Amino acid sequence: MGRSKPPEPPSAGVELRPRTDQLPGTGPILIAFSGGPDSVCLAALVAAERPSRPVECIHIDHQLDPDSHTRALRAKQIAGQLGLDCRIERVRTVARDGPEASARRARYRALAKRLPAGGVLLTAHHANDQTETILLRLLRGAGPDGLAGIPFQRPFARGWIVRPLLDQTRDDLLAWLSAQGLDWIDDPANDDRRFDRNALRMDILPVLVRRWPGVERAIRRSGMLCRGASEALGELAVADLERCRESTRRLELAPLLELSAFRRASVIRRWCLDVGLPPPPGGRLDELLSQIDCAAGDRCPEMRWDQHALRVWNGRLWLLPRDPASSGWAIRWTGEQPLDLPEPVGRLFLESALPVRLPGLEVRPGTDGEGLRLAARGHRQSVRELMRMAGVPPWQRALWPRLWRDGRLLAVGTRWLTPDFAAELERRACRLVWESSLDNPELN
Repeated sequence: MGRSKPPEPPSAGVELRPRTDQLPGTGPILIAFSGGPDSVCLAALVAAERPSRPVECIHIDHQLDPDSHTRALRAKQIAGQLGLDCRIERVRTVARDGPEASARRARYRALAKRLPAGGVLLTAHHANDQTETILLRLLRGAGPDGLAGIPFQRPFARGWIVRPLLDQTRDDLLAWLSAQGLDWIDDPANDDRRFDRNALRMDILPVLVRRWPGVERAIRRSGMLCRGASEALGELAVADLERCRESTRRLELAPLLELSAFRRASVIRRWCLDVGLPPPPGGRLDELLSQIDCAAGDRCPEMRWDQHALRVWNGRLWLLPRDPASSGWAIRWTGEQPLDLPEPVGRLFLESALPVRLPGLEVRPGTDGEGLRLAARGHRQSVRELMRMAGVPPWQRALWPRLWRDGRLLAVGTRWLTPDFAAELERRACRLVWESSLDNPELN
């Protein structure tokens, strides 16, 4: 397919901010290219600058209607007319939070996979998108972070995501496209009022604009002010988090409870982001904080979201995998090689100067009713009670690896060993070592 000469942008009107020579990183430039007017305008402006970095358009085919493949091919053709290569990525959406959110999640997951290290992804979000985003988040009860709207730039995957048209209006872009004589695709999904954003754009905002002509600018100004407030509150949250943090996934509860409810929630959201997790939903987090305030000393409030959990126990707030694999495995082991165990249990190995072999060992997770003798003539002690007295969190107790031989429990982790097993290790001049990612003060 032949390629046309990229259009020359006019001396005034729509322009990229920042320009391509001011973009972060040194890797390729990827353009999220739907083929709609916004992305065609973005791609044309990028092509006109003739950047020194490689440029490629990525069209995401969500396969949500029978004509999506035809639109994808047409988008590829339009990109070619602008002098740009275009890759088509087909995705499948899993409807968990509604079709809009599911499609967005699938789209960004595919784009993240395609972004090389140091690269930058450009999207064609514009000022009207910003208005709609802020208003939608307001309707959903967002705080300053959400009401700050869409950022111009942020880290993304192995590079960055940038929105160079964010301060241009939809009318600006359409006027520029008409002046250039450029074609684009109309996606029928953009007229489907079942989607919240479309209903807001087509039905709600026109009513607001008729009553308050400057309402869109006012909403965007509020977003800008919220961004400043969010940045200031973010600095406060970082300082508060350092006061409360005991380890990567554990906070001390006492200093956290000294803060206001708003600052507590800010600390928890910042904590989650610091370890690379999505923050918990605001309403659920508010409920957890309320439970912490009202809970008696022996209660352990918790909340779960996605694949994660927050749990209060023993004067600490713990950030954990939602359902760690604690059962259903048993592994034969001779000690000759390190033994990798299911996450997050870790691994076992024998530390010794010479090769060691311990025949007949089997490693398993915990089960009910276990007991072991810690003295040669002592009575059999409950493993559950030993762990409770040692302060091992309840949800971690089954995860500690048990070493068995011939139906007899020899060791629980490296903390409790029967006398004869300890003597066997001593005779062989070796030491049992357990390395684990479990965040437990008893293991640190």
